[in-house]
Amino acid sequence: MTDRLAFRRTALNIAAPLFVAVAFVGLWYVLSVTVYADKAFLLPGPVAVIKAMHRDFGTILAATLVTFKEAFSGYAAATLLGISAAALMSQSRLLERSFYPYAVLMQTVPVVAVAPLIVLWFGYGETSVIIVSAIISLFPIINNTLLGLQSASSSLVELFAMHKAGRLTAFRKLRLPGAVPNIIAGLRISAGLSVVGAIVGEFLIGSGNSRGGLGVQIIFAQGRMDTPLLFAEVIFATFLGFGFFIAVSLVGRLLIGHWHESAR
Repeated sequence: MTDRLAFRRTALNIAAPLFVAVAFVGLWYVLSVTVYADKAFLLPGPVAVIKAMHRDFGTILAATLVTFKEAFSGYAAATLLGISAAALMSQSRLLERSFYPYAVLMQTVPVVAVAPLIVLWFGYGETSVIIVSAIISLFPIINNTLLGLQSASSSLVELFAMHKAGRLTAFRKLRLPGAVPNIIAGLRISAGLSVVGAIVGEFLIGSGNSRGGLGVQIIFAQGRMDTPLLFAEVIFATFLGFGFFIAVSLVGRLLIGHWHESAR
């Protein structure tokens, strides 16, 4: 009985999003052959997009790899910096009050406004794009990690204090393990944002690669009014961000296992 319920749940989890995807593609096709039949430059049909994807697959794949490298580097930098900053702020209210407002400020300042400074300091190329990606994906990691580290049970904190456990011991054995679900939640949010940041960075800055990443190729396709290719590149960018999210979610599930309610 349990196996049958598990099978039904798995089938439903697969069938539901698959149904939505088929319905979306069907609606897209209907609109392209009716409302936009004479305006293919506004909404090309799925077949035209697939043909463009096949025609320029090498270029799209190369651009995807460039964007992947930039997004992964920015994400790794944001993860290291975000978790470290949250760990430091969790140890002192003074540190939190001193530095947390600037973490919020970094999230609220438009990247477009600081992009000229980033280019001035680091030049046109992948380094600047990686910095933009890291800036955009940093705050959710800091916020969620800090929330998790400060959410340890007060009774357990008092128990550690009764046994005269040091600050480092309490952090390592109590606060950090208990914060893992929150850390994973922040990492999941930032996974998609890192790809968004890389593409936005390529829009604003370009890319050090001679062919450029997806952001650069999207601008080229838009300039040529090659809408099918533009759609194909947007689809690749979407699946790249989705792939980041799925990878982080799988790692989080392995770390959390089945002991936390979010994994049940």
